[in-house]
Amino acid sequence: MALWGPQWAHAGPVCPGPDSRRVLQLHAPQGSAPQACDLKGLARLPAKEIVVTLPAALGLAGEHRWRGVSLRHLVEQLGGGEHSQILLTALNDYAIEIPWSDLVRYDPILAYSRDGERISIRDKGPLILIYPFGTHPQLQGQDYINRSIWQVHAVTLR
Repeated sequence: MALWGPQWAHAGPVCPGPDSRRVLQLHAPQGSAPQACDLKGLARLPAKEIVVTLPAALGLAGEHRWRGVSLRHLVEQLGGGEHSQILLTALNDYAIEIPWSDLVRYDPILAYSRDGERISIRDKGPLILIYPFGTHPQLQGQDYINRSIWQVHAVTLR
């Protein structure tokens, strides 16, 4: 057994084959073919919930219950880890690099529902990266607000 390289590399697809509209493209390192996920496929992955009031700059007032998949889980399933560059891209081509340390320290989720309802594109969905702002005061800084990317449609590992 090798002691280097991703020990958690996923042998098969992260999401079951999409049955409906694809909402997320997953790009693994080393030139692997991209994988597509629909909302049903994402909902079949281990879910995590965060109840939080987001910073006002994100434009989603009030406390909400967010449900989604841990970004760390997705990255690990794609074969990524602490040496991976993790890039999230929105529908408008806005892209942000998320450091591995955020995944370890804060375990943000790629949320697909808010208060039990799917998130529409009009409401910054169908996927938005949510940090646990309420439990970590240091997350109130602009860097973390910028990383709370909405309308996510791709996760790329390099």
